[in-house]
Amino acid sequence: MKIILLITGTLLSLITTPFAANLLVNPGFESPITTDGPPFVGSWEGFAGDGASAANGTAQPRTGAQHLTLTITTTPNSFTGAFQDVAVLTGTEYTFSGWHASASNPLNVGVELRIEWRNSTAEVSRTPNSTPVPSAAYSGFSLTATAPAGADTARVVYAIQSFSTAPLGNGVVMVDDLSFDAVPEPSAALFLGLGAMVLANRRRQRA
Repeated sequence: MKIILLITGTLLSLITTPFAANLLVNPGFESPITTDGPPFVGSWEGFAGDGASAANGTAQPRTGAQHLTLTITTTPNSFTGAFQDVAVLTGTEYTFSGWHASASNPLNVGVELRIEWRNSTAEVSRTPNSTPVPSAAYSGFSLTATAPAGADTARVVYAIQSFSTAPLGNGVVMVDDLSFDAVPEPSAALFLGLGAMVLANRRRQRA
């Protein structure tokens, strides 16, 4: 009986503990982004080329009071975005996801989101750019990849650019509610499932 209770307690603790907590700080851009250089852990760092800007905005938040606003104003071959560095474990799978929207019609800029895998001195590798197109209402996006050997940091990047648009890049994109989560291993997911079954069985017995 004691063994059953011990197992049950362990499973219940796993159920009530969030396995895939969001690893990003300030995921909804409720605090100001920075543009002051490293370190890049624990905050969003904005970047922008000519005719472009990255800043907190209040025009169309998905949740909360603010979002990230990325703007390119009739400027070719420019770019803007924001990134954040997060500690990762080699061989672990991670998902970068969030929401974006744009009232620009036409939206004459391209979206690029990616994960840059880094160590303390340099970039190890990066995912190919994902290029989802935002609509007027918020729509979700997601990118999943595994941290490669030699990487201890993920640089999570969301950007827009006008290198691939002609004749001039022009548009505003709002970004909100971003997340970067470790994907549970199948064995962990199975363990959580067993815990849910134990919890449901205990509730039935009490009814």
